[in-house]
Amino acid sequence: MLCGSPWHLCDHVFFIIHMETESHWILGRLNIEERRVYMYNSLSTAMKDSAAIKACQPFAVLLPHFFALFDEFKKENKPVCLDPFEVVKVDGLPQQTSNDCGCFVASFAEYFIDMKPIPPIFDVEKHRDRLAVLFYKYARMKEVEFIDSEDEAPPKGPKKNLS
Repeated sequence: MLCGSPWHLCDHVFFIIHMETESHWILGRLNIEERRVYMYNSLSTAMKDSAAIKACQPFAVLLPHFFALFDEFKKENKPVCLDPFEVVKVDGLPQQTSNDCGCFVASFAEYFIDMKPIPPIFDVEKHRDRLAVLFYKYARMKEVEFIDSEDEAPPKGPKKNLS
């Protein structure tokens, strides 16, 4: 699905959440149909999970208001409901042993997108190396083929009036 698509056409929306007090990143996945925010935490302890759920709460509370404000519920003929979304912790995830939460967040999203189960044993070095190669290849392709992403391209000037 392309960026900028209407929200009511999306099944799932990923977002990363920085837990500033914990200096840790987690992955959030919004399931609009179920009205749930799924939390993927690679550093799961009772205290970290409590902090992660607390970090997800603003999204769970604000997103229904956002959808109501922009009439997303009406586009699907659903009743407007401003109740917060439920926050659900995803269990059985591999756990990090060092400061690798960014690699875990990217990999969790990739596994979900590819519809593959997240393996309980996770070789973070392998995933980090693979991501580095993918980013390098993407950057080289952009460089060689003179491709600009929309947000990197210079702003377009005003249209000239040819009359």
